[in-house]
Amino acid sequence: MTSFFVEDTTFMIRFRNFLPLVAVLVGAAILGAPTRAHAAFTLTLHETGFTDVVVTDGGGGDVAALGGVITFAGNFGDFTIQVTTGSSNSAAGVQPAQLTINSLAITSMTGVVIPSAPLVITLADTGFTAPTPGLAGMESQLSTTQAPQGTNVTFQSFVNATPGTLLNLNGVGGQVVDELVTVPGGPSYALSNVTTITLTQSGTVQTTGITLVAVPAPAGVVLALTAGPFLGMGYWLRRRKTV
Repeated sequence: MTSFFVEDTTFMIRFRNFLPLVAVLVGAAILGAPTRAHAAFTLTLHETGFTDVVVTDGGGGDVAALGGVITFAGNFGDFTIQVTTGSSNSAAGVQPAQLTINSLAITSMTGVVIPSAPLVITLADTGFTAPTPGLAGMESQLSTTQAPQGTNVTFQSFVNATPGTLLNLNGVGGQVVDELVTVPGGPSYALSNVTTITLTQSGTVQTTGITLVAVPAPAGVVLALTAGPFLGMGYWLRRRKTV
């Protein structure tokens, strides 16, 4: 029993370390091999006071040649969207399930010192079949490489309508969070992520956001959720004994 636990823990740690590489390989597979476009894969641009722009994989506004990739470039609201590229591997039926804002660069339009409202970018797709229903680990990654002072960027992943942890950056930097999620039963499920960018002065913001869902769950999340209550009880018992 002890040997199995050690081997299982080692596997989860190795898997956790291997996960970023898997993401890169999956992304490369998406970009390197043509796949069919799937109508459920959409990129939505929203700013209060303007009509939403919804770009469907393979539809109008999508300048990407490959299915499973959406690329949009142009003006929207108070912003110039230099390049917005999102990818999804739902059609591949493999894990980790991946939904990614690969490259996003926005600039406040000429003459707009402060945009009237945040830019909200939603990437969504259905048809994910892996991992199989049950407990899984979801990893969300947010990285901002360029941002004028006072910029705020948030990123949040969703499994169906269930939200994950909200990541928040005030300026340049990166955040990664692992958490347990329940992959719903049924023939497939949906993933989405929402990136919100708020500018307080004109400038360019470059950012990426990644949502990954796979099993086994990341080891750090399992340890935190399973060992946490016991650690807390141990502290309480020691304190009671001291008193």
